[in-house]
Amino acid sequence: MMLDNLSKVHWVAHRGDCEHHIENTLDSIKTAINNGIEHIEIDVQLTQEGLPVVFHDNNLKAMLNLDTCMSKVSFSHINKQPLTPRKKTTVLNNDYYIPMLSQVVSLIQQSPNVTLYVEVKNINFCYFSYQYVYKTIINTLKPIIKQVVIIGFSYRFLRLVKKNSTLPIAYVLPSWKHYSIKMLSNLKPEIIFSDINIIPTTEEFFTKKETWVVYEISHIEQARRLINQGIYGFESFTPSLLKAISITKDK
Repeated sequence: MMLDNLSKVHWVAHRGDCEHHIENTLDSIKTAINNGIEHIEIDVQLTQEGLPVVFHDNNLKAMLNLDTCMSKVSFSHINKQPLTPRKKTTVLNNDYYIPMLSQVVSLIQQSPNVTLYVEVKNINFCYFSYQYVYKTIINTLKPIIKQVVIIGFSYRFLRLVKKNSTLPIAYVLPSWKHYSIKMLSNLKPEIIFSDINIIPTTEEFFTKKETWVVYEISHIEQARRLINQGIYGFESFTPSLLKAISITKDK
């Protein structure tokens, strides 16, 4: 039986469950869902023609061997081009491709208990207007809109989301100094994502109104320490593994 503090934890699959799958692929997302992870985070960028696809890097070199960015290539150019795994990734097969956001939406429709955190990458705004990015992504997400949280580093974009919708937003802190009364009053984020390396060890989160999610959690002891500070949301590339370990250790 799990201890009460661990039973409050919600694990967020960082780009899906990447223990044996390439990040941000349909397989990584499916695996997380099948293993009982109800919070999935993905990254979204627009291709040259404005099609929302799921991909993290600002440059395609590492995973597609193309020295350019997503907004400078058409989807037909990268469609069905196999992704290259990162060095530390042990993949189960070689058939991984960049999915369209619409494909992820269809997948999430089958799991109404899942929350999808859609990180809109800042590089989009170098090639498209904030309004265009917003409309394009939101229109694609409509079938699962009640399951969506919009997440990002862009203060300006998140304010646009707040102004034009009732969607919950999650602000990713660029640094600890960005956590301020001014930010909270102007942006009013329901959720805050923070890098584990910028969280002060003396800070207490028990009485804070917003929900906190800390990334990147790779060991269960990191989660235990943050629980003692009042944080119960943890983002990990291996959420299924950590969830299983947390149950085993507290039996």
